Amino acid sequence: MANTQVVAIDIGTATAKIVHIEKTPDGLHILNSGIETFTDPDDPTHVSETVRSLWNQLNIKRNFFNKHKIDVAISIPRLYVVTKTLPNLPPATTDAQLPTMIDMAAETELPFQKENSVFTYHDIRRTPDSLSVELLSTRRDTVSRYMDALKEIGITPSAVVPSMLAIATIARQSLSNTTARTIIVDIGAGLSDFCILQGESLQFSRGFTIGGNHLTRTLMTEMDIDPESAEEEKQQIPANQPPTRTWTRRFIAELERSIAAAERENTMADPEAISEILLCGGGARVPELAATCQEHFQIPTRLWNPLTAGVLDTNSLSSNPDSYGDTFAVPLGIGLHVLEAEKPVSLLPTEIGVKREASSRKHQQLIAAGFAVVIIVIIAVCGVTWSRAQKSKEVNLDNMIATYRGLAADAKKQLSLELVLANKLRHSVTPIDVLHVLSKLFNDRTKVAWKTFEANNLDDFSKTRITFSLQANGQDSVDSVIRVMKNSEIFSAIDAGEVTTTGDERRPTYEVKINCKLTTDAAQKIAQMRYPKPELKLIEQVEEDIEMSPPDQHTELSNEDEEREMDLQDK
Repeated sequence: MANTQVVAIDIGTATAKIVHIEKTPDGLHILNSGIETFTDPDDPTHVSETVRSLWNQLNIKRNFFNKHKIDVAISIPRLYVVTKTLPNLPPATTDAQLPTMIDMAAETELPFQKENSVFTYHDIRRTPDSLSVELLSTRRDTVSRYMDALKEIGITPSAVVPSMLAIATIARQSLSNTTARTIIVDIGAGLSDFCILQGESLQFSRGFTIGGNHLTRTLMTEMDIDPESAEEEKQQIPANQPPTRTWTRRFIAELERSIAAAERENTMADPEAISEILLCGGGARVPELAATCQEHFQIPTRLWNPLTAGVLDTNSLSSNPDSYGDTFAVPLGIGLHVLEAEKPVSLLPTEIGVKREASSRKHQQLIAAGFAVVIIVIIAVCGVTWSRAQKSKEVNLDNMIATYRGLAADAKKQLSLELVLANKLRHSVTPIDVLHVLSKLFNDRTKVAWKTFEANNLDDFSKTRITFSLQANGQDSVDSVIRVMKNSEIFSAIDAGEVTTTGDERRPTYEVKINCKLTTDAAQKIAQMRYPKPELKLIEQVEEDIEMSPPDQHTELSNEDEEREMDLQDK
């Protein structure tokens, strides 16, 4: 399976166990694990509620967008699974043809009606001349009973794994000796699984009904005590001591029967070749049970804890795995089998698997459709909001344009008025202004005098033409006139004509005709000369205090007052 997480559930006779395992590039990690005891194992509703309670305690979160993103696998006890080898299949059968071939062979090999059964196959063995597989089958209602326990949490499992395959999977990865033949016995409360492994191959498996509950009932009968007391006593009385010895003999007898069955199927021709017996499960904790079995079979026997082999990372667990790891072989094996196998062996009914996949696709389609609707609504809302915002912006822009147009019209009108006013206030140059400037520049009439003066187009300086002739008392004066005019920043394009002399030799007079124009700043310069800025003089602060004497109490009367007073006295 493609998922990297699996929740493995083992629903036993007395307890429910759950292990949450994640596969990463660094290895396998146990995210969480837990065990819960049934107070009424015969009540399916109570069993289902217990599984739900344990699920919630472990805080296992399912993905809302893909509720089947985490695989959920459950176990089915070996006692309810029938195995049969199909040895004579056509050797040319391909992997693609094998399911059809198995389906045809199952009609005659199944121990019960095909429509009432669920079957699968594993352990494919090919030789040039033969092809064999092991057929696994169980009753459909048995699988449904275990699946019903998950209804309280709304889960349909992705795999139903036989318990002996789970035990073989965890043993295969945790045992170091890959060539030895090993017996593994998982002792549950009501059922036990017997497995024989050689290397990585599960050679034989069997289930029997001897477990911890049978020891409890034995102690209750022989010691005449209640169930609670019997549970306490079975943790104290050694396996080789009465009354526990009665149960131990029955357990060893089942082991002998299982070994004999393996010999009959030619899977263990030499019983002495067994290198070790491993005990696990809650029932394996009976004091000195492993030592008693070792003494009876003369085979090394020990309590097996697969969590101590280092196959899985247990750093995320809050509790010490040494205290319960020997009871978790089945759920651990289920998790490893689902995560590691290319195609897990599963007794999940085909129609359930198809329905589960269809439900997963439908759920994802509904999620996708919901997202699509939400996105469409968001886009529509955003579109309407954007449209309204754009319309509001357009209205605001139109209002701003109308406002700016009004302001522009007002500004244009105001500018026109100011231009008219400025034009009115602008100084207009007249011939008198030009003569005034010339007189300012050359105020010494003893050296220079004007004879003629003519000024044209003074309203347009680009066309202005000023012509005047002057008399000077010497050539130096003429040159001084031209130099001063050039430095005045008022006149431009100064063109002096030929200088002529008149008068007698002792006192000659020099005459010259000059043509010029006005500069662009002439009007401003002339205005500044005609209308200079007034100079404001600040009044100095009076430093001395002015002393003022008060008026006399007896002031002299004026003449009129004296006359009026005399008239009053005469009267």
